[in-house]
Amino acid sequence: MNVSLRLALSLCWALGVVLPFSAVALQLTDFTEFQGRVAGSPAKEMLMTAAESELAPCAAALPQRPLTLLDVVEQALCNSPRSAEAWSIAKAQAAQVAVQKSNYLPRVNVTAGAAKVRNHVENSLFSSLDQDNNITNRTASLRLSWLLADLGQRAAKLGQAQALLNAANAAHDAALQEVFITAAQAYFDNLTTQATLTAFEDAESLAKESLAAATAKFKAGVGLLTDQLQAQTAYAQARLDRIKAEGDLKNAHGTLSAAMGLMANTPFQLLKRSQPLEQADFLNRVDVLIQQATESHPAILAAKAKVLAAEENIKGVRAEGLPTLNFNTELSRSDQMGYQQLANFPASNVYSTTATIGLQLNMPLFEGFSRSYQVQSAEAERQTRVAELNRIMQQVSLEVWKSYHALMSERENLRATEELIRHAQEAFKVAQGRYQAGVGNMIELLNAQNAVSGARQQHIKSLAALRAARLKLAANMGNVGLWAIVEP
Repeated sequence: MNVSLRLALSLCWALGVVLPFSAVALQLTDFTEFQGRVAGSPAKEMLMTAAESELAPCAAALPQRPLTLLDVVEQALCNSPRSAEAWSIAKAQAAQVAVQKSNYLPRVNVTAGAAKVRNHVENSLFSSLDQDNNITNRTASLRLSWLLADLGQRAAKLGQAQALLNAANAAHDAALQEVFITAAQAYFDNLTTQATLTAFEDAESLAKESLAAATAKFKAGVGLLTDQLQAQTAYAQARLDRIKAEGDLKNAHGTLSAAMGLMANTPFQLLKRSQPLEQADFLNRVDVLIQQATESHPAILAAKAKVLAAEENIKGVRAEGLPTLNFNTELSRSDQMGYQQLANFPASNVYSTTATIGLQLNMPLFEGFSRSYQVQSAEAERQTRVAELNRIMQQVSLEVWKSYHALMSERENLRATEELIRHAQEAFKVAQGRYQAGVGNMIELLNAQNAVSGARQQHIKSLAALRAARLKLAANMGNVGLWAIVEP
């Protein structure tokens, strides 16, 4: 058995002895699974079941039909640069987890080289010792280095990377929910401006009818010129309101286009819905909602993950000052072709093979007290993260409290405006009949007409405020889904 074969067998035996100890701490399949730790598409889970999400890629273009709220939100989630940026950050942090896992594996290096050497030697006393060599050097080596034990440093760094990945996933979730809420709000704002425009068009139609009635009575000699002029003024004001509402609708269209990640002039239409407003949401008490928010809000989850990462960092900093044990082995080969060792002897080839194997213990003895200061810095970082977590939890609870009671108030306001519309319409019909019968006056009719228009505007605003309150409460709870955007 030659030397090279014996060395190779020795190296394999050493690897067989050492490998089981490190393999306990790491499975090689972990490196192919790190991307699975990334919250790749929680957006889909907001819109459909997990089974459906696997078969639902983002649409390449807007559907050729009026858009539903689901269409709008899906476009926003697929096209938003904000969500793409957060996902990229999460993927980068997932790769860092794999980097930390790789520290459990050995490092193997191969080096090889070749050189041509010209060596000319002259002896002033004995010319017979002169040499003129043309040497070809070839070298190759295989080196393996394996960290066998580090007393917790790698485990701490891996735990820190995994905690930061959880924080990045939570930040990605928060970004998606922000995009979700923004798109839904822009959709509802568009519906509100459409409803406002329709209300102003109806008000303009009523004003036109009142003007026609006043003009007919004046021409018949039974009406006053002042009634006609007042009706003309009311009609002109109604036209101005309608024109302004048309401009507001165009602005809302551009805002919604931007929320979907599209150009502002992208043409589309929204599906008009007329279902009654869903009332079966947020039935829990506010303290239960606050508890749910503190358990599931992405900002709180991210803050908790950062606290854990800071704790793992403390462990890692301390472990850096502890002993480490490395296994090292190397096999090298050096060839010198055409080397003349003695004068007057022919040149020959020289072959050299070297093998080393051993353990290396590194034990830091004195680092100038820097280790203790680094630990103090890491502990201060943990205290900062704990304070940040407490602050976020207090802020989330406050926002849930405020938005919950705002939602309850807007519900009552909406019921009140529905009753207001009913009474205003009845009063207008009476005033309109009295005026046509000649027992009423134009001021009475215009007041009733304005009351109807005002009641409709109040209803539209209350409905918009209720939608906004529901979305805000969903956002503050950090648990956005289709339940938060039930279409009225």
